[in-house]
Amino acid sequence: MKRCDVNLLLHPLRRLLVMWLLAAAALGMPAAALAANACSDSIGKVTLNEYNYIDHFTEVRKLDAGIDMTGWKVTVYTSNKTTTGALPTSGANSCFGGEYQINSFSANQTSQNADIVLFDANDDVVDILRVRTANTPFTTTYYPSAIPACGFVSPPYDLQVSAANKGVDRTPDGSGPWRNTPGAGANSVSTKCGGNAPGTAPGSFNAFEAATAAGAISGVIKTKVSGTAFGLHVVAISGGAQASTFSDTVKVELLGNTTTGVGVDANNCPTSFTLLQTIASASIANGRSAVNFGAVGNVWRDVRVRISYPASSPTSTSCSTDNFAIRPASFGNVIASDTDSATAGSARMLSNTAASGGNVHKAGQPFSIAATALNAAGAATSNYSGAPAASLTACVLPGAGCTLGALATGTWSAASGTVTTDGASYSEVGAVAMKLADASFAAVDASDGSTAAEMTIESAAVNVGRFVPDHFELTPLITPEPKFKTFNDTTCLTRSFTYVGQPFGYLTLPEATITAKNAAGATTTNYSGTLWKLAASDATQTYADADVSRTLDTGLVGTPVLTEAGSGVGTLKANAADVVAYVRTTPVAPFMSAITLSMSVRDSTENGEPGNGVIDTVIPAQFLNIAFDVVPGNEIRFGQLVLSNAHGSELLKLPVPIETRFWNGSGFALNTADFCTQLAAANVSLAGWKRDLNACETSVSLSGRFNGGRGNLRFSAPGAGNTGSVDLTLQLGASASGSGCVAGGAAPAVAASQSWLQGRGSSGAYDQDPSARASFGLYRGSKSLIYLREMY
Repeated sequence: MKRCDVNLLLHPLRRLLVMWLLAAAALGMPAAALAANACSDSIGKVTLNEYNYIDHFTEVRKLDAGIDMTGWKVTVYTSNKTTTGALPTSGANSCFGGEYQINSFSANQTSQNADIVLFDANDDVVDILRVRTANTPFTTTYYPSAIPACGFVSPPYDLQVSAANKGVDRTPDGSGPWRNTPGAGANSVSTKCGGNAPGTAPGSFNAFEAATAAGAISGVIKTKVSGTAFGLHVVAISGGAQASTFSDTVKVELLGNTTTGVGVDANNCPTSFTLLQTIASASIANGRSAVNFGAVGNVWRDVRVRISYPASSPTSTSCSTDNFAIRPASFGNVIASDTDSATAGSARMLSNTAASGGNVHKAGQPFSIAATALNAAGAATSNYSGAPAASLTACVLPGAGCTLGALATGTWSAASGTVTTDGASYSEVGAVAMKLADASFAAVDASDGSTAAEMTIESAAVNVGRFVPDHFELTPLITPEPKFKTFNDTTCLTRSFTYVGQPFGYLTLPEATITAKNAAGATTTNYSGTLWKLAASDATQTYADADVSRTLDTGLVGTPVLTEAGSGVGTLKANAADVVAYVRTTPVAPFMSAITLSMSVRDSTENGEPGNGVIDTVIPAQFLNIAFDVVPGNEIRFGQLVLSNAHGSELLKLPVPIETRFWNGSGFALNTADFCTQLAAANVSLAGWKRDLNACETSVSLSGRFNGGRGNLRFSAPGAGNTGSVDLTLQLGASASGSGCVAGGAAPAVAASQSWLQGRGSSGAYDQDPSARASFGLYRGSKSLIYLREMY
């Protein structure tokens, strides 16, 4: 503006310069540029408004009613002519009290390639327009000087024109950008004196889907996809109907919010928003036209279209009556992971579909899922903060007979378009194909006819696994009830106790049901076939007595029988050959057995992979106070077998006192309850043959069960002349030494394997075999009596 002030001071000189230029032109001298080429101080107060190169007129609009345009002019510069016309200030070509002025030219004075300049009375430039056809570059200039760097209204002032149009105009009048004027309607080339006047603005605008019925003034906008361009129709509305006479440009914008529920103002526009996209000049013809929007890179839950008119200085603004969502195109980078088999985290990938080996995770224990919301171009959409649901599309393992479990995601958290959860869990065993989907992000479109496919964000299916049981639970079978054999001998009809140290086995074996469970305690039915990894060697049996001071010998407990039954269930049964015994050390008073058996299993086949761990039994099978097969039959007695010396005639059989005794708490007493012990003659070893008694001149007989604690050990009569003695030892241990005589023949002694009847040795331990001496035909002491039998 300072330059314009200088121009005013130089006004008289400028007039002299202009007069010189005119004179030069009359004399055929070359035209020179304007002396100052100055910017008018009236820029923005008056503008060029229309140029019609077919009907040969220009239109100027006064924006400031106080401007005096006397002496102003419009000059049209073409390739072969420069034509200047003074602005009319009255008459037919001055409209609306001088608001519009029209200059008419002859046919050879206008062209599609021209520079049109508006000068004020000082010959300063107020506005300029340059028009060119497609084959004429803007480097071709008709204005005789460089275009001054002025702040003209609504640049650009360079406009490529279309041969199909008759001219160009500003839309809206006076302030809007230049456009190729439509061929018909209120803004057609036939309109002069304010065809685009502000008074033609519709009452409101709306936007909706292109498929909305013709003539409609309301409709819906369905869900759109981030990263994908889309189109809508914009309609002008007057008097409750489509304003079919409205043909002009409007400004169209997208206003977005990441949340729903934002309030709207009187124009139905959100009170707070992010401006997503602006179309500065969208042409509307006959009240309704298509508007194409570029791809929106991010995602928004709540979007409205705002339409403003006039485009540059809006006096009318409306937002679409329907709001819509711009959702992610898909979920990508979907990853399932954990820290270890029972803990969520990102250290290990969970994509194992092999039946053996690899990472495994326990069913029902938390693991992690991460996914990134992507637009159609594959870029992350940082505004996404939804909570996708997980669904199962297929069972990958086991391949046949698979039962799909329940997949839960837990609570999601979001950062930069990536959502994660550390609370995911799967209830079954095996591997599955999982898909993520969010059907709620576009909830604003739930009632506008958007289909589920249009509204839902999905991922491709990804494999997740392998899952294994969290633990095992063993349940004891109570029918049939497990029972020990009293005295470990069901053929003994009269029995009521078992000796300390005497092994006893089962009449009916303990058996338990094995059930593979998830962390919530539900059965994992897919733990079967190739996924069942338990073997008999994985079983553990633990015996104990309710009285912890009593120790059990389980050295003869063998490997149980483990059988898979299918559907996550199996059985564990004690070995039929199992026997247990109370450890025999020092004498104890009789007590009642109260044996407990605990059965458990452990799957350690996955433990080779770091983080997999083992699958243990949480609830073992407990068999409490296991019964015996006779009632009462669970008494336990500390016993020993005692032999006494015997003396008799060599002519008669010699009985040897033999009896079982038990510790009654204060000493050993005859075990009158023993009707089951039985030994054999081969268990007796003979040594130390004395005098005239030679080896095997007498033989041992011992058979049958004891009766009330006493046995029937006898020697046969050696016969006349075979006097002497022999030492006998009952071989009760697991191995025997020496030899014996049975039925007149010598043979190695046989171990009785009944160490629970051994007596106390010199070391104090009860590990000595009982022994005695049998004498034949020898006097006792000083008496001459060998044998006496009283007859009655």
